Amino acid sequence: MASTSNFFDELRFHIDESNLAMRAEQLRARLRLYPLMLVGQMVFEPLFVAMMWDISPHRYLLLWLTVIYLLHSVEWVTWVTDREDTRNIEECESWSRHFFSFALVVGMMWGFGTLFFFPQELLMQVLLICVMLALAAAATTMNAMHPPAFYAYLLGLMLPLTFRVMVEQDETHFALGAMLLLFLIVMLASGQHLNKFILRSLSLAQQLASMNDVLEHKVEERTSQLRHKTEEVSQIRDVTIMAMASLAETRDNETGNHLKRTQTYIRALALKLRGNPRFREFLTEDNIESLFKLAPLHDIGKVGIPDAILLKQGKLTPEEFEIMKMHPTLGGNALAMAESGLPTPNRFLHIAREIATGHHEKWDGSGYPLGLKGDDIPISARLMALADVYDALISRRVYKHPYTHAEAVAHILQGRGAHFDPDVADAFLSIQEEFRRIAEQYQDK
Repeated sequence: MASTSNFFDELRFHIDESNLAMRAEQLRARLRLYPLMLVGQMVFEPLFVAMMWDISPHRYLLLWLTVIYLLHSVEWVTWVTDREDTRNIEECESWSRHFFSFALVVGMMWGFGTLFFFPQELLMQVLLICVMLALAAAATTMNAMHPPAFYAYLLGLMLPLTFRVMVEQDETHFALGAMLLLFLIVMLASGQHLNKFILRSLSLAQQLASMNDVLEHKVEERTSQLRHKTEEVSQIRDVTIMAMASLAETRDNETGNHLKRTQTYIRALALKLRGNPRFREFLTEDNIESLFKLAPLHDIGKVGIPDAILLKQGKLTPEEFEIMKMHPTLGGNALAMAESGLPTPNRFLHIAREIATGHHEKWDGSGYPLGLKGDDIPISARLMALADVYDALISRRVYKHPYTHAEAVAHILQGRGAHFDPDVADAFLSIQEEFRRIAEQYQDK
């Protein structure tokens, strides 16, 4: 009884809100196969006509072929115009009716075609039966995802053929008829089991898709949280950098907007130089942004310089200058100590240490604190050196008047190849007007 109930449930192909997603997927699966099914039918049908050509009236064969081709034409038009319409119950029910109607009519065309064109010779009868069995087997595999169409096509094809075979009333035809009935039962059962397998597969696919959607949502949520946390950490890091740099600045009241100017200078230089083969590998987008954010830390070591020297109103003595020259080492050591507390080397702090330690090095090796020369000086320090000197030149000090922009440019070009990397000096020369604009935008009040 349960099996019979399942059969009629599948035959109805009932669609409601509870099973709409599953039914729509079954219909879409059949729609994807529909062109292949139609092409297969339209290839098979002329072969059937050719097989019957010498034993049946030609005009009836051509009439049968014309009618079934007209049916296929209607099927093609329906598929082309409505194949996307499986979004709601009404559209799915419409496609279910189309499938059932077309399958029933085409199956009966085959069934009654065999009934009408049934050959007299036993060999041709067996050949025709084999052709019909092949069609039935193909129908089982291609139509199983829509049981009403499967049952309609199979019964429409097989019942007339079975009836015609058994009408002969001899032992051979009774045996062939019994074989056909057995084959029909096997195909019906196979189609039912195949449909159940397809339903389980679709159900599993839907469950996996649902789980995937949940996982994707969780990943997006966690990614959003991580991005938010990363942004928070980045903001805290940037604020900390500015706070540390401002701490050094408050002990050197003459610097004014020095931090904003120098970090903007260094970014302008980096953007200009990133196309140069000597600098291309280092001056990535991330490193340029790091240079901009870390430039304010170049004088962090001044925190360790005594006030009597740092705030002296006038020029430093040689002894005092030697103490002042310690600030790159003090800043570099402080940042190195911070970096050593991390489990792995940190690119960001490494660049900060290069800037703090090396921004007073000179291209010819006469700088301090290490006396580095040429390419031994880190790129970050070479850029910072020029930005720092330019700003020092144009800024007012108790011991000097500010240089004009033209005077500062001339001074830097004079130091090309001695104080400054020649390529960095050349880059500065090509964007000197940008330096002027930056200096005016962030000029001391």
